[in-house]
Formats: sequence, C-alpha cells, structure tokens
Amino acid sequence: MCIVKKEETVLVGNIGVDAGLCWVGDPSYIMGANASGRPESWDKFCDSLGNDFPTMKSFNFKLGHEGLGVCVSTGYGDGVYPVYATISDEPDWGKRIKSITIVFIEDDEAQE
Repeated sequence: MCIVKKEETVLVGNIGVDAGLCWVGDPSYIMGANASGRPESWDKFCDSLGNDFPTMKSFNFKLGHEGLGVCVSTGYGDGVYPVYATISDEPDWGKRIKSITIVFIEDDEAQE
C-alpha cells in the first residue's frame, strides 16, 4: 500500500534585512545571557565571514562541533524577503514543517 502524503506551501511572513545577510539557526544559541555560540562582537562576526561572495558559511559551536547556524548573503542585499514553509502531513505525526524557503531573488527579477 502506497501512502501519499499531502503537502502544502504557505507564506509564513517576511524577513527584513539591513546587513545583506540572513542567519538560520536556533535563536537560543546566539541570544540571551546563556547563549553558547554568540560572537564576541559584530566586527568579529563579520571578519569570520571572509571575503568570498556570495557569502555561504556554516558556523560551529565553541567546542568545535557543527550546527550553530549558517549565514548567507541575501539576493541583492538589503530588503524584505518572503519566507515560505512546506507543510507535510506525516503519518502518525500530523502536520509538520518539511522545509522553509526564503526567496531572495524572484524569478522575474533574475530574468531582467
């Protein structure tokens, strides 16, 4: 028997960008008094990104293991970008977020 999962994609909202960068990671690791991965300063964080463009960097925890988060450059830089979630109806679990997509460059923009 083949189980067909239902999926839908919905607009979650928009993110505002003023640094030309987007961070994806658990906020508890970089915010608050007990944050284990927060950079010491904005300048040190920027220096750690290097000079490659586009920016695509994975960050490790202070103990060296991966998973702290990732940072990427955003399309044409600063702006407001839509975030979409693909929701899958999982057997025995119900609806779960399967993936998110942040659109930095719309298809019609890329063709201009």
